[in-house]
Amino acid sequence: MDNSKGAVERAKITYFFKETFRAHSKAEYREIFSRGLNEDNGGVTGAFPWLYVRAFFALLMLFTVNTLVLRLTNNALYVPSVTFLGGITFTVPFIILMLELYPKRDISLFMLISVLVIGGTLAGVLAQIGYKFVNIKNEWVSAIYTGVLEEVCKAIPALITISLVKQKNPYACFLFAATVGAGFSVIEDMGYIFYYSDKYVFYYHSDIQATVAMFVDRGLSSFCTHILWTGAIGWAYGIAKRPLRSFGIAIFVLSVALHICWDLPIDGWVQVLDISLCVVVAAALNITIVHLSRTRTLYAEVDHTHLNEVIIREAKEMGVRMRFTNAANLTFALTCTFLSVIVLILCAMPIGMEYQSIDFDTREDFINYIEEGYNLKADRDRKYDPNGVNVEERYIEDEGKLVLAYVVQKDTVDGYDGEYYYGYFVKGYGLDSIAGSYVHGAEIDSIAVELEEIDSRIYCTEYKFGNESEWAFTVYPDKLIDYVYHANDGSVTAVTDAEEFEGYGLLTALCATAFAITAGCTVVLVAFIIKLRRVQDDEKR
Repeated sequence: MDNSKGAVERAKITYFFKETFRAHSKAEYREIFSRGLNEDNGGVTGAFPWLYVRAFFALLMLFTVNTLVLRLTNNALYVPSVTFLGGITFTVPFIILMLELYPKRDISLFMLISVLVIGGTLAGVLAQIGYKFVNIKNEWVSAIYTGVLEEVCKAIPALITISLVKQKNPYACFLFAATVGAGFSVIEDMGYIFYYSDKYVFYYHSDIQATVAMFVDRGLSSFCTHILWTGAIGWAYGIAKRPLRSFGIAIFVLSVALHICWDLPIDGWVQVLDISLCVVVAAALNITIVHLSRTRTLYAEVDHTHLNEVIIREAKEMGVRMRFTNAANLTFALTCTFLSVIVLILCAMPIGMEYQSIDFDTREDFINYIEEGYNLKADRDRKYDPNGVNVEERYIEDEGKLVLAYVVQKDTVDGYDGEYYYGYFVKGYGLDSIAGSYVHGAEIDSIAVELEEIDSRIYCTEYKFGNESEWAFTVYPDKLIDYVYHANDGSVTAVTDAEEFEGYGLLTALCATAFAITAGCTVVLVAFIIKLRRVQDDEKR
C-alpha cells in the first residue's frame, strides 16, 4: 500500500479520535505551526487533526474564567475580554480543524489568521455599507436582502484571496473562503454577545445569563452558517471550470437560499423545522465537500516523499513517561472542560442578582407585562363631565374667594377592568362654579385605576418609544427599574428587580457534580503522579 493510500485508509472515526487525544511530540507542534512557511512545502502531511481540540479547551477555560470574574465582581473592564473570547472560542478551533484536515502542506496557520482578520473585516465593512444605504422595514424582504447582501459581501474578499494566493486546489479554495466567513462570524458573534448582554442593562449590571446563552447559541450555530455557506462558494469557484457559470452559480444560490431561510421571521415549530433543515443541508453539503476534496487530494498527490510518517512514528515511539504525562494532561484538560460547563451554568443562574433583563418582541408585549395582563384603558381624551360626581375637589383662594382649581371624577369603562379616577386642572379660576362655561377649560392631569386585587391606586404613566409615546398603568411600579426601546426592530428590553432564586435542587446537583468530577480527577492525577515517579525510578536504575 502506498503512502497516500495508507493515509486515506487511516481515515476512520476510531483512528481519528485516537490520533486526536494521543501524545504529540515537539516535532508535531513544529510541523503544524511551520506548515506553509518552509521553502519546501510539497507533499502531504499524513497527520490527523489534534490541535483544534487543545485550542478549544484553552479558549473555553479562558472564557469561563473571565465570565466568572465578571459575574462575581461586575467589573466592566472584563466585558471586552468576555466578548472577544466568546466570539472566537468555537470559530477559531473549527477553522484550525479545517486546516488540519487539509492534507497538503502549502497553507500556513498564520496565513489563515490573516485572512480571517482582513477578509472578515472587509466583508463586514461591505455589508455595513449595504445596510447603510438600504433600510428595509418589512421583515420578510429584509431577510431576503440580508441573505443576498451578506453572501455577496463575503464572496468578494473570499474570491480575491483565492486569486491572490493562486490556489487551484478545491479544498484550499474552500478553506480560504470558509476562513473569510469565520472572520465575518467572529465580528457578528462578538457584536451579538456585547449587544445582548451589556447594552440593555447598561448602568445596572452585565447580564451574564444573556452572555452565556448568546455564547452557546452563536458558537454552535457558527458550525452551520457563515463558515460553511461561504466555504461552499469558494469550493464551487475552485472546482468549476467556468466559476461564473452553471455549477458555481448554483452553489452560490444555494448558500444564499440557506442564509435567507435561516433569517426568516417565523416562530414555533415552523422555525425549528426551518433551522433544522438548514443545518442538515449545510452540514451534508460541507461534509461531502471536505471528504471528497481531501480524498482526491491525497490520491492525486504524486510526491509522497514528504508524507510525515517519521513524525508520526516518533510520536508513537515516545517513552512510557511521555505517554503517562499526556494522559495526565488530558485528564486535567477534560476535567477543566467539564467544570467550565458547570461554572458557566452556575454563572447563568439568578443567584444573588439585584436586577434582571427581560426582552419583549413588541412594545405591546411590554405594556401587557407592566400592566400584569389586566385589561386597562388609558383614556387621555376623556372630557370633564359636568353632570358627573366629583369624588375630590380642591380650591384656591383668589382675591378673597375660594375658586375650584382641581377635581377628580370617578368612572367605569365598559369592557375594561377597574374603577378609574380622572384628575382635571380647571382653567379660569375667576368663576366660582364648576357648572359654568369654563368646563371646557378643564385639562386632564392624571388617570388612576383601582383594582380589587391591588391595595393602592395605580397611576397612568407615559412611556416613550422613539418619537412616539404610550400611556399605561404600571401595576407594580417598584418592580420596573428601566427600559430600552430598540427602534431597529421595535423590541423592548426591561430592567426589573431580579426574582427570588428557587432552583436550589439544581444548584445542589451541579455543586455535587463539580465536587465529584474534581475528586475523581484528583484521584486519577495522584495515580498518574505515583506511576510517573515509579517510571522515573526505573529509568534511573
